[in-house]
Amino acid sequence: MSSWQSIRTMIERTATAKGRAASGCFLIEGTRLHERALRAGLWPEAVLVAEAVWHNPGERETAVLHQLTQHNIPIYPIPNDEMARLTQGRQLGGLLGLVPLPEPIVLAEWLANHPAPTLLVAVDVVDPGNVGGMLRTAHALGADLFIAAGGSDPYHPRAVRTSMGSLFKLPLVTASLAELWAALRPYPIQTIGTVAENGIPLPDFAWGSGGTAVFMGSEYFGLPNDVLNQLDHRVTIPMTPGIDSFSVNAAAAIVLYERQRHKRN
Repeated sequence: MSSWQSIRTMIERTATAKGRAASGCFLIEGTRLHERALRAGLWPEAVLVAEAVWHNPGERETAVLHQLTQHNIPIYPIPNDEMARLTQGRQLGGLLGLVPLPEPIVLAEWLANHPAPTLLVAVDVVDPGNVGGMLRTAHALGADLFIAAGGSDPYHPRAVRTSMGSLFKLPLVTASLAELWAALRPYPIQTIGTVAENGIPLPDFAWGSGGTAVFMGSEYFGLPNDVLNQLDHRVTIPMTPGIDSFSVNAAAAIVLYERQRHKRN
């Protein structure tokens, strides 16, 4: 088996959470994600480059390949048809990199060192595109930490692509709900979650002066009852009559925007 075939096999394993855990790596795809990973100081263990890019790189690809070479990162040209198969035809720059999973953050220790934080908690958000979108939203709207709970998978390849590099900038924790509640309990952090109806209207919500954890639930079922029953507050975003819900990412953006607006004022 050639070198690029070995790396291809490792990349294929990163499609599943089990494969990522076993390999200790996740996948980044395309020129932009490589640029942003390198700016964040994240260096791949190995990179596959489509032969078309290898023989005729653009300015941005040349810069990325130069940085990788300077840091002795193994780079392997791969046939164009193999790259197309791995990327399912996406035209993002012809680069696939294996990046080591970061060392886990211990949530209790992180909370002890970050007074009054804003946390976005994704509970069983099953679509990895939504998870990546929420990461990007949390980063853009000043959240201090993203928590993936239950079935939310921030290192799924689609989540990584959709995060547009926010995954590299925003601290991230994966935790069970039991671990999350235990870590939050000692700290003055109000917990709020969105419900479609009968919650406090978001414009009327009284934000506290301490930290806030914003819980967002499944795209299909919302937050489970055992979570809702433990929250300090339930809030409802006003909607046009006849509309029953926002997308989970839109709802997260609205709530975080209101949180940031309150902090500025």
